[in-house]
Amino acid sequence: MKRGTGIKLGVIGVGSMGKNHARIAALLPGIKLVGVADANQTIAEEVGRQIGIPFHDDYRQLLPEAEALIIATPTQTHFEIASFCLNAGKHLLIEKPFTGCSGTARTLASLAQEKNLILTIGLIERFNPAFQKLRKELKGEKIIGIDIKRLSPFPERISDTDVVFDMMFHDLDLMLALIPDEIIDIRGKGEKIRTKMLDRAIVSIAFKAGPIARLEASRVFGVKSRKLVVTSEKYLIEADLINKTVYIRDFSNPTPSTLPVKPVDQITEELSDFRDAIKFKQSPAVTAVDALRVLSLAEEVQKACS
Repeated sequence: MKRGTGIKLGVIGVGSMGKNHARIAALLPGIKLVGVADANQTIAEEVGRQIGIPFHDDYRQLLPEAEALIIATPTQTHFEIASFCLNAGKHLLIEKPFTGCSGTARTLASLAQEKNLILTIGLIERFNPAFQKLRKELKGEKIIGIDIKRLSPFPERISDTDVVFDMMFHDLDLMLALIPDEIIDIRGKGEKIRTKMLDRAIVSIAFKAGPIARLEASRVFGVKSRKLVVTSEKYLIEADLINKTVYIRDFSNPTPSTLPVKPVDQITEELSDFRDAIKFKQSPAVTAVDALRVLSLAEEVQKACS
């Protein structure tokens, strides 16, 4: 595989998500993938040889070569690895949910700001073309309500987190991106069905300006579904985040219409945004402050549903 030129990037953790990051980064203009690292030497070697780049079992071996890094290791390792990398002067993209708690996430956000480094979090649904189309159509509109459902069959993989942090986290981010207003009330309920953690959660969130959002997440549902419905004063708009379709109904016209959505690869868009933030010294689409607000809210939702 031909290696590119540009920002020198390394990937730490090449499980399913990290492997995808490495595969796409290797072909992305403006990025030079300098290596991958994984505590599992076999996995690191497999990915490294497949792409044709150096591989390591210690992430610190990447630092002399890289100016930017993606951290896609288990959440409990994010704070230690990210602290080390930021102190070494590296720009970072950290996979969701940032860190395990808002306290350590706040420390990383402050450290990145202090060192004038780009720090973005992998909230991939921000780059979903259906969400972007919906957001564009709502520009200037007063939102009345939001309803989001993220449903999936029980995962085969063993999960070390509950459904709020595993699934609903994305939708809390989308909600806050659409309504950047003060939250005045959170009410929720949850169920532990297949694990000792929340497997299903439903939450109602009220904003000071008036909108109310209802979010449901379940990892014990029969089929996979990702639907986001927004009601504004003029429209009802539904985005299907899996099939990348958007439907709009103007209340003055009873016939709904389908809006065109340009298909894109979300990881490619996310990595391009990270690259451009570093190159042009601009704010990424998902800032550390954005992610910190989502993480803090997820902690409150978790309590409300427990």
